[in-house]
Amino acid sequence: MTDLVIVGGGPSGLSAANEAIEQGANALVLERLDLLGGLSRTTPFQGNRFDIGPHRFFTKNREIQALFMRMAANDLLFVPRCTRILCDRTFFNYPLTPLNALFGVGPQQSVSILSSYISARAQGAFGNSCDNFEEWVIANFGRRLYEMFFKTYTEKVWGIPCTRIGADWATQRIKGLTLTTAIWNSLFKPRRQSVKTLVDEFMYPRLGAGQLYDNMAAKVRHGGGRVMTGTRVTRINRDGMQVSAVTAEDATGAELEIQGRYFLVSAPLTEMIEMMHPSAPSEVLSACRALRYRNHVGVNLIVEGAPFPDNWIYVHSKDVRMARVANYANFSASMCSEAGISPLTVEYFCFPGDSIWEASDDALIALAKRELAQIGVLREDQVRNGFVVRSEKAYPVIEIGYERHIATIRSWLSEFKNLLPIGRSGMFKYNNQDHAMATGLLAARTALGVQHFDPWLVNIDAEYHESAPAPQAPRNR
Repeated sequence: MTDLVIVGGGPSGLSAANEAIEQGANALVLERLDLLGGLSRTTPFQGNRFDIGPHRFFTKNREIQALFMRMAANDLLFVPRCTRILCDRTFFNYPLTPLNALFGVGPQQSVSILSSYISARAQGAFGNSCDNFEEWVIANFGRRLYEMFFKTYTEKVWGIPCTRIGADWATQRIKGLTLTTAIWNSLFKPRRQSVKTLVDEFMYPRLGAGQLYDNMAAKVRHGGGRVMTGTRVTRINRDGMQVSAVTAEDATGAELEIQGRYFLVSAPLTEMIEMMHPSAPSEVLSACRALRYRNHVGVNLIVEGAPFPDNWIYVHSKDVRMARVANYANFSASMCSEAGISPLTVEYFCFPGDSIWEASDDALIALAKRELAQIGVLREDQVRNGFVVRSEKAYPVIEIGYERHIATIRSWLSEFKNLLPIGRSGMFKYNNQDHAMATGLLAARTALGVQHFDPWLVNIDAEYHESAPAPQAPRNR
């Protein structure tokens, strides 16, 4: 019988499988897609390589850092971060710098931003008592800066008003950063970055984010474990509060029943609950159905030339639907089929049934080309070819009130003797790669009886993972 059955071959699932092999146990990974890495996978197309949107890796967790570097091995790069905000056809440095903001918005707007910030600071203490994202950002940056640089982009990504997004999401993603901090760091660059959003260098595998997980899967297989792609789990069979097996459908359509001693699940938390057989209690199902995920659509384009120097650009402009555009030539030259070519991903976010989700691939490619030309990034005739990748349940929506639904589900799951959720989707946490990897690693140790950890506590203080100095690594690309 398999020691560890893992549903999902993303960062958390493969980190768990790798840990099982390290501990001398056996593991089986079941991944529904043909490619490994989950939202960190890399898709090859006509000699070019595309991630599911840009992925930068930076962590303060030294064990996860060492694991990343070991798995990337000789293909590890350290990439200078170049990221800007595009707002109304004007580029702004990210983080904002005083001179750039001054010349970008003009003296009158700059005075308005500072006046708004001073007014907000006079009314409270950095948003400690704020109830939602809008209140928190206004308390920390002022209303004018919020309206210019936070509101439009955030609502593009999440599809709901900022007043319905929990303040805890703001504290998680931009904790410790204020307007005064941004200005200070732009004028007097510190030796060590201590604020999350200000990191200026990140780790990246030469052949894309997914290379890390392909390497990890190869190690699992070499150690006697199994990694099955194209295999979709359809049911979790339980006997009381113990999982006996999972039912899956393999790439040929054959149904499999897979037994194991312990089960780790990185599939979306809502899907895990719905797959339970017998069904979960009614209150747990109700909590599950109250949670929502945001879908992701990546329009991938092969473009002639070098349209912009950034790793990626945040598109805050209101007149286009795209939220972000990445250029993988600025991550690694090996992502390109030839010199003079840039692989781009134009990102859209939507809910099931939205027009973006229902649009044909051809329509989405035409939309992305048109919008890139509209914002002045490139000409439509620079695009050679393209394809679309759609990812369901990519981002857990941190909507006000979600915590009580998670608490209900978590309380019930805690009663299981041999089941743990892991990863971003599996735990309904807006985590980065390093946090997802940590949940898998710690859950595997718990399952194997090596040590006991509560994976739910990973990322309890989310600013840590971008505040450590980076080790030296090759910078040639």
